[in-house]
Amino acid sequence: MCESKVFLKEGGKEELVMEDVIRIEVLKEKIRLYDIFGESKEVKGKIVLVDMSSHRVVIEGGEM
Repeated sequence: MCESKVFLKEGGKEELVMEDVIRIEVLKEKIRLYDIFGESKEVKGKIVLVDMSSHRVVIEGGEM
């Protein structure tokens, strides 16, 4: 499977937002994340990195 970890980057620091993410929806002002268990979470910000080789997504300038 190809699950990813999503991090929120603020002030040069990265905080883990969600693990095992399999779907990401970019909405007008938010990004909605879904994990393998069907749980979802919304984050404000913009995606600045998607690294498929390390299964890592970074969202910047947002809040949960």
